[in-house]
Amino acid sequence: MWDSKGYGGDQGGFFNSPSQYASPSKKEDKTGRRVQNVVPVTIRQVLESHEAGLKIGNLDVHILTLVALVRRVEVSSTKVSYLLDDCTGGLTGVFWLESADGDEEQVIPPVVENTYCRIYGSVRSNQGKKYIFIYRIMNLEDLNELTRHILEVMYSGLKIQKMETSVMNMATATISSNSLSNSFVAMPTTGQPGGPSNQNLVYSTILKCSRGDIGAPKGDIIKALAGKMSAKDITNILEFLIVEGHIYTTHDDDHFRCTEN
Repeated sequence: MWDSKGYGGDQGGFFNSPSQYASPSKKEDKTGRRVQNVVPVTIRQVLESHEAGLKIGNLDVHILTLVALVRRVEVSSTKVSYLLDDCTGGLTGVFWLESADGDEEQVIPPVVENTYCRIYGSVRSNQGKKYIFIYRIMNLEDLNELTRHILEVMYSGLKIQKMETSVMNMATATISSNSLSNSFVAMPTTGQPGGPSNQNLVYSTILKCSRGDIGAPKGDIIKALAGKMSAKDITNILEFLIVEGHIYTTHDDDHFRCTEN
């Protein structure tokens, strides 16, 4: 997974024309503020995804984080372009120096060539070629973070597989019991998803147990639903709600918050 195959064809020159990397519009900025899970990835995963953005399994990745070596830095009046290499491939990253509302300019990040960095951003495409729209870029303070990132990439891949398996198992059980479809219907005005009663119950419990931005601890959810369903069933439903986009995890995998909260 960590060889250099596929890198050579992706290290071409940067696009210097401002029109080729569209600056974020106000409308795009608003739609991009929806909270999403941050998924650790490699450059190869970005390049090999057949989607316009990035998809791992059946999960659309809206915000990613990757650790890479900065091969080249080019600064213009409106943006900083980086050539990134993480030994799985090469990719361009773009950090805009103008804010979305145009009121102020952002400071050029203190990241130089031949240093490792961590990036948070999203995948964009220009003329069929993918690049990273960088939200934040910072120097790697400890190379142990590189090892940790590799482990996080492996863990997240296994986690996504597990969630997809749970969804398939729930769908099979739902069909066999002649209950409602496992897929939620459109969000009603209350913000609560339609669907089987147990899923609604877990969703409502998350709303009741939520502690502001930190969300609802998994332990509190299980405790509140004790006697109504097992901890295993609650875990499966939580994973299902995440995949469907109704809830998301906050500062760790055991705290949940409703998307429409």
